[in-house]
Amino acid sequence: MTARNVRVTLRAAPASDAIERTVASVAGVVASQVIIESHCDDCERPHGKPRVLFPRADDGSEIMVSKSSAAGWVATAVSLDAGGGDLGVDIESSVQMSRARVDEAAFSEAERDLIDDEDAGSRDELRTRLWSRKEAYLKATGRGLRLDLTTIDLASGLGDGAVIVDVPFGDPTLVLTVAMLGPEPVVVEPVVVELLD
Repeated sequence: MTARNVRVTLRAAPASDAIERTVASVAGVVASQVIIESHCDDCERPHGKPRVLFPRADDGSEIMVSKSSAAGWVATAVSLDAGGGDLGVDIESSVQMSRARVDEAAFSEAERDLIDDEDAGSRDELRTRLWSRKEAYLKATGRGLRLDLTTIDLASGLGDGAVIVDVPFGDPTLVLTVAMLGPEPVVVEPVVVELLD
């Protein structure tokens, strides 16, 4: 089974051209040449999953992308060899999640049991990690947060439906997750942090 590679880049927010810049750096083109299209499958408005129209991967397939933001950072993920598996990325702040009251609305009963069983000192980190995994997965599917989140049960696993990778990058208050549809392994390259333009 061939591994699929993903590059994740972090930039200071707002970084409105983050996807274009990351695709350009991975594909070897100028950022102004990158063409991104977004539209919602439900309403056709331009707020859906981003798709790269140009350039294409070396084999002619679509370059897969995803974007997320939290705590002053914008995370972008790009894969040139996704093998048809779509991609999602999510970054979350455990500080912000500790203030949120999302358990009943966002987590399945099994996920809530995992959180409740965790010791108090690491409960917020687990809650943040589960939320980040779930959101990355939903971005990969293109469904986003439009469905009942309690029906997605990560405590029971996803089988061959997707690969979810927790991505370490050095900030203990932030959780970064990549999800790619399909059973093939996923390798996330070391995170690139761009502090200045």
